[in-house]
Amino acid sequence: MKKQIGYIGLGKMGSVMVARLGKRGWSVATYDVNGQGTAESIKQLVARLKKPRVIWMMVPAGDPVDRVLFQDNGLVVLLEKGDIVLDGGNSFYEDSMRRSEKLQGIGVTFMDVGVSGGPATVQEGKPALMIGGDKKVFEKLKFLFRDLTRRESFRYMGESGAGHFVKMVHNGIEYGMMQSLAEGFVLLKQSPFGLDVQEVAGVYNHGSVIESRLTGWLEQGLKKYGQELKAVSGSVAHTGEGEWTVKTARKLQVFTPVIKAALDFRLQSGRKQSYAGKILMMLRNQFGGHSIK
Repeated sequence: MKKQIGYIGLGKMGSVMVARLGKRGWSVATYDVNGQGTAESIKQLVARLKKPRVIWMMVPAGDPVDRVLFQDNGLVVLLEKGDIVLDGGNSFYEDSMRRSEKLQGIGVTFMDVGVSGGPATVQEGKPALMIGGDKKVFEKLKFLFRDLTRRESFRYMGESGAGHFVKMVHNGIEYGMMQSLAEGFVLLKQSPFGLDVQEVAGVYNHGSVIESRLTGWLEQGLKKYGQELKAVSGSVAHTGEGEWTVKTARKLQVFTPVIKAALDFRLQSGRKQSYAGKILMMLRNQFGGHSIK
């Protein structure tokens, strides 16, 4: 297969992935609903790609993915047997299983790819890729994954849906880890010792047991916005993955009290803002470029 790919969706993640592939010698045709791409329509994008086509979607989960795939002028009527579609967004794993089965009917392979690390990590060439779908197609596409990230940072997870299942649980774990940091730093801030929480974050992130990327982003965020985080909202934005994790755990009869508590905090934060909420919003900003408001 040649180094040629189509990208649909040029948001924070899609745009940096396209830039990285371009630097690695890929010919990339792009389309975005906001008109930022090199193609004016999905049809035009498909026409610019040689067979067998490879198209990577980075669009919001839910209806936007179904519209790209199955609307009247969507990929389902434009692609042919042997073509490959990858969904790198945060889709629900059961939706990915359904989409894979539907596209399989016309001979198109659907791969679900959980992507973690944020835009900066993509720029550095080391995002984590959790890949589900046909194992043979995964093997064919290894050269693509190697150009996006390190060899140890992409893995085959299993059949269709497995990649997005693993990413869903990843985000649930992320909720719990972030909540623990937020609660701990509220306690530190309210201690009787007048602690400099930025200094605490610094020592935590250099040699301690809880040294981590999240702790590093916490340290960076406190440096950027100040200890009081006055410019940061305490109403925490949340996407579907945390809720999906809790619902799936209930379905599979798995006890997940930490993840559920973290989700409940986010759902309630709009009614009562707090310093813990500010920390969560600041962390989301640091790793994902999300708004602090």
